[in-house]
Amino acid sequence: MKVLNLIWGFSLGAGIDKCFLTYHGLSAEDSSVEVLSVCINLKNLDSHIEPLREIGAVIIDINSRKDFSWIGKLHSLILKERPDLVFTHGFNGAIMMGIMRMFGRCHVPVVCSNHGRYTGPTPFRRLVEPMVNRLMYITYQTVAVSVICVDGSGREEVLSGGVPPDKITVVHNGIPDRTPAVAHNAVPEIITASRISVEKGLNHLLQALAIIKDKGIPFRYRMIGEGPELNNMKQLAGQLQLTDCVQFEGFRSDVPECLDQADIFALPSLREYHSIAVLEAMRAAKAIVATNVGGNCESVTDECQGLIVPPADSEALAAAIERLLSDSALRRTLGDAARRRFVDEFTESAMKRGIINALKKAVGK
Repeated sequence: MKVLNLIWGFSLGAGIDKCFLTYHGLSAEDSSVEVLSVCINLKNLDSHIEPLREIGAVIIDINSRKDFSWIGKLHSLILKERPDLVFTHGFNGAIMMGIMRMFGRCHVPVVCSNHGRYTGPTPFRRLVEPMVNRLMYITYQTVAVSVICVDGSGREEVLSGGVPPDKITVVHNGIPDRTPAVAHNAVPEIITASRISVEKGLNHLLQALAIIKDKGIPFRYRMIGEGPELNNMKQLAGQLQLTDCVQFEGFRSDVPECLDQADIFALPSLREYHSIAVLEAMRAAKAIVATNVGGNCESVTDECQGLIVPPADSEALAAAIERLLSDSALRRTLGDAARRRFVDEFTESAMKRGIINALKKAVGK
């Protein structure tokens, strides 16, 4: 089975990009699967695309979102490579294939992975958010032969968008295992590693840290990642007088090593699906504080592998983090349990097997 693994844009900080790289390696799990990875790369975004070159992906450069030259180039590539199916990702991927089918440029089966609804990062884009999501669901209904969701909450959203249940499969995300290291910090270190965008709720985390600082409790916090809200987060940290204990590190290619150095991982998302960042923290055996949204509770059970708090609640975040800061034994207990659950359920191998089975079923292989 030959799979054309297709993504629109690449930033590496987003979980969907990490999944795309993992999907490229499906043949390592099943030698009957051949994968050709393709990225439509928006040059004006100046993305970190070195990992794409490392895996030998085909990179189709375009100048902006208004540059539709990718349609002809992708059509030519499909004719040349003759894949058994196109496997595409996220709302951009679904809309891409809708456009291709509308212009008669793709006649092979299409399988879409769903990593959540589109969330507009600016006021203007929030106006078009319902239209983008509607186009995504229309593509799922009319073009896709199958939709693979990464968690149960995503499945419910896709169902509510009018997609028949027999088209939908849930395959949880997974990542490669590695041996974690134990942090040795005199002052406990908190870390986040995610795209810096509105839906990640990082403003609520900074407000929670200000509450903790006002109580005189020592900590350090590292915010890793890039995104449209980064400057706003830096300004907020200044307003909250957190600059002496908060570090903004931007893009890092060594997130696993950064997690090794931390004591607590926080994910204050307002909207989430099956978070790769949470899986990375579980793999690293870190105590986790996450919000009760999307697929977070499919990874972490409250009081078992971490602490779960309501979204947009800085006081609840502060209370959970303060509890972990003051109890090193609880941090170890939760971190060890998170690590065990990761090994049991969320490895890369488990995800690959699930994806391969879903793709083969979709095209009758």
